[in-house]
Amino acid sequence: MSRRGRLLLLFVLLFLPLAGLRAREASLADLVAGDERFSTFSLLAGEAGLLDFLAAEGPMTLHAPVNEAFADLPDFVPAWLLDHPAALGELLRFHVEAREPAGAATGAAGPGTGSQRVEDAWVIAPDLRAGNGLLRAIDRVLLPPQELEVVVPAFVEGSIISAGSSTVFWLSEVIAARFRREGYRGGDVSVYSIGTGAGFERFCREGIADIVNASRPVRDAERKKCEAIGREPFPLQVGMDMLVVVVNSGNAFADDLSLTQLARLFSTADTWQDVDPAWPAQAVERFIPGSDSGSFDYFVEALFDGDRGPVLGAARSNVSGDFNVLAHGVAGNPHAVGFLGYAAYKANSHRLNAVAIGGVAPQAARVSDGSYPLARALLLYSAPGIIAGRPQVGEFLSYYLSVVDEEIETAGYFPADAQVLNRSRLILRAAIGD
Repeated sequence: MSRRGRLLLLFVLLFLPLAGLRAREASLADLVAGDERFSTFSLLAGEAGLLDFLAAEGPMTLHAPVNEAFADLPDFVPAWLLDHPAALGELLRFHVEAREPAGAATGAAGPGTGSQRVEDAWVIAPDLRAGNGLLRAIDRVLLPPQELEVVVPAFVEGSIISAGSSTVFWLSEVIAARFRREGYRGGDVSVYSIGTGAGFERFCREGIADIVNASRPVRDAERKKCEAIGREPFPLQVGMDMLVVVVNSGNAFADDLSLTQLARLFSTADTWQDVDPAWPAQAVERFIPGSDSGSFDYFVEALFDGDRGPVLGAARSNVSGDFNVLAHGVAGNPHAVGFLGYAAYKANSHRLNAVAIGGVAPQAARVSDGSYPLARALLLYSAPGIIAGRPQVGEFLSYYLSVVDEEIETAGYFPADAQVLNRSRLILRAAIGD
């Protein structure tokens, strides 16, 4: 072939496909199928028959979760969705809007970045333009409203064992009492306050507990113990709590602490003056939960990146697993400091002063808007295998999620965000396999 012929062939090979693409702009289906970040969404969309819809005439906006968003769900949830086409189709269609948004996405996610928020997800990349609309990458899977089957306590058969956090204990006990009042007679709901760490031991190593009440997430080592006995633990967030730093009611100087000061106060400070030179040179007396407590773990994680050494090595530390004992200790010593769950603080607020953290007071509104530094999730853990063998556990958890918002403030805590609670309902639906 002549040089001119070769150049002509090269032109045909390189530029005619491009001309074809220009004649038919890529659709949203093309974009999501051709981008590795969305491979899980693309796979599920193909199974649900949604790709043809995404290739149709727009305008529309596809809020596409990246692969990491699906990885945040327990492994059995995508598998359950594939086995339930109606639920899968409803979930995927919830990510599509029949319009284009007014403003462009910046690609920077998080509060104060100018990024858009969609339900409880952040837009995490600049928009991609397709011939029939916009593709927006988001960091969470969006969920349509999830409905659980109505549970009638009088029809539930079999006993349930719930153990763990002394914080979540109060909420679980309130729900269990209501379960009994509404007719449950088919066994017993036993709720044990033994600390989050001990609860995971009962659940993951001993295989005794059906449910763990937890004020922190399961650790990798605990998860491995669960898996060793054939249990796949999954979390259900049921509410919010906060740790409240408290001082004696006669303490008129320590009304606000930075996180740095707070860390010093619970570790290296010998006197209050070591925290702030303007404060008294009086020895600090500390009152802290036991090291099996989720409250202790959460505090250490928030202040010391999980290093227990500084807190456990601090002088004059009084330890108890009972929040009321801690409250009594702080109330009885003018130079004491401690930290409690919010419910325990409220029960003792007449004799304790709450300390603001970084200028943010421990108030319900500051939990809801995410500004209070020591806010934390209230969690329940169970496993699909437990529910399969003991269906009463799934029924009790369904009941729990259905009534928790009606009881949580009575127990002294704060409701979970509606979308967070909706996510817990989806996880439970998948675990039950309905």
